[in-house]
Amino acid sequence: MDRKIILAVAPTGGWGRGDNNPITPEAIARDVIACAEAGAAVVHMHARNEKGELTTDLTPFLTTVASIKASCDIILEASTGGLSNLTATERVLPASAPLAEMGSLNIGSLNFGDAVYQNSLPDVRFWIDEMARLGVKPSLEIFDTGHLETALHLIQEGRVAAPCNFSFIFNVRWGMPYDPALLAYLKSRLPSGSRWGALLIHSRDFSNHVGAAKAGATVLRVGFEDSFNYNGKSATSNAELVTALRTELEAAGFSIASVKEARALLLG
Repeated sequence: MDRKIILAVAPTGGWGRGDNNPITPEAIARDVIACAEAGAAVVHMHARNEKGELTTDLTPFLTTVASIKASCDIILEASTGGLSNLTATERVLPASAPLAEMGSLNIGSLNFGDAVYQNSLPDVRFWIDEMARLGVKPSLEIFDTGHLETALHLIQEGRVAAPCNFSFIFNVRWGMPYDPALLAYLKSRLPSGSRWGALLIHSRDFSNHVGAAKAGATVLRVGFEDSFNYNGKSATSNAELVTALRTELEAAGFSIASVKEARALLLG
């Protein structure tokens, strides 16, 4: 088996300070540069303030991105998500960063723990139009099976250009759980030529990451935003997670895609 897997990293957890969570521009940049050296080709980033909260002030975000790009080449996926009281216009601001190449596109609403993660269809259409205007490739984020049906509807409307990038997000309470049978169903509904990746929230090891790779994933994501636990350990940095997942994937017979290869796969 010699299939290329793209490694992505989401470096900052939403809880703020503590547990080595990088929230300052310096800490995030340092961690992401180390992740790129370890093989990560994509970084998923939110605009956050010095407390780690989502913000409309892009200054720390742009400072972080500039520091990263000055030291390494990595694809920037700007996040438009996260639980907050921001408006649809405010949420899409990170996608306007000059170096953003991709943007996370949350397709639908769901109960997210005890909160409601609101992503109305008019807002989704607005984000699609803004990303098209900015030249940013959307990553269609699927938290539950109904979101995939919404995505297919938007594709049929001609709003999202093929080939599409899908991100299957598993184990968010109360989204869809990871299950090989469910993954097989999701894959069966994808338009021909689509690429897909897997995000395993609150994972304790990489068994399902490797399972998703064997099922055909193009992208696998790790990082403090998803989980800092792996194989009975608590990672002290995002690079530790990237390195550990890379080791397991290579042991399973996969190769890790370079940034150049990732751009060709995801942006071509």
